[in-house]
Amino acid sequence: MTDLSQVNSEKRSEMVPRALVRAVCGLLLAVLFIVAYASITDRPPVAVAPAGEIVISKPMVIKAQTSGAVRVFDTDGVLIADLSAGQGGFISSIARTVKRQRILSNVSLDGPVILTSDTLGRLKITDPNSGWSADLMSFGADNSGAFAMLLAEREKGN
Repeated sequence: MTDLSQVNSEKRSEMVPRALVRAVCGLLLAVLFIVAYASITDRPPVAVAPAGEIVISKPMVIKAQTSGAVRVFDTDGVLIADLSAGQGGFISSIARTVKRQRILSNVSLDGPVILTSDTLGRLKITDPNSGWSADLMSFGADNSGAFAMLLAEREKGN
């Protein structure tokens, strides 16, 4: 009869081959070296979204509820959009991100964010209180479209 405990212990020790472990460690060290080199030599970032001239810039106050419902106002307190939990998901997510960044930056939780559109058609949201910003185009067409709708609603109101 075969001793099953010996077969099982051999399988356990060979579940991840040593060559694979060494390759992964080598890859990690290579990445660490490349990042350290880029940091030490102050290499400028190369994968940066293109920037055009700002065409529209509108400050907005976003008030999100935990349910996902959102109310968006201009700086004069005029309601731009009142979105239900099903409609305001991404905008609510950005509002929570802005709130978190403001908490981390130890600044006032109130105040507007600035939504901009540039000549290249890119949307960007910036929080002047915390210094946080995001290129909304990187979140996909549907999500950036939610903010484009806010910008369009704001333009209709003027």
